Amino acid sequence: MGIDIYAHWRGQTEAETEAQITGFSGVHGHVGYLREAYHGGPYVTKYLVAEAFAAEDGESTIPAQTLRQRLPVAVLMHLYREHKLYGGGNDPARIDDLAKLPAALAVVFATEMPDTSHAEFAAALKPESVETAKALVAADILPDSAKSLVQFVELCERKERENGEPCTIAASF
Repeated sequence: MGIDIYAHWRGQTEAETEAQITGFSGVHGHVGYLREAYHGGPYVTKYLVAEAFAAEDGESTIPAQTLRQRLPVAVLMHLYREHKLYGGGNDPARIDDLAKLPAALAVVFATEMPDTSHAEFAAALKPESVETAKALVAADILPDSAKSLVQFVELCERKERENGEPCTIAASF
């Protein structure tokens, strides 16, 4: 289970829409798809596309400039989350004993879904940390999973320039 984020734009072709069906890939921002597992916060997507989470129907038109402004913090949050959750090499998505599944699901639905640590994380960052993240983005020296965030924002910027209107972002969670 996880969070799926899709960018939609005027004139989107069927091939472009189909390219977003990735089998839950975490590295397909370049086609307008982001994936985040419910393994624990802070949830980067809740920060990057907050308006989609706040919308009753899970969709919101978000200007590319807003996404670009949030990108450095989102990258830092992603790197922190990856280290916090997966740094020890244990992937919480792997449940080897089916008897543990109900407990794992209970944690997901009771604890992880309402998590708002993304807002606390963003508020705690110092300006110099954000500047460092901007430099990492500009230098393109990020792991593929973080580059996916950059590519998602770049796609939204490109489509907004081409169409003269922001992308609609859909959050499925």
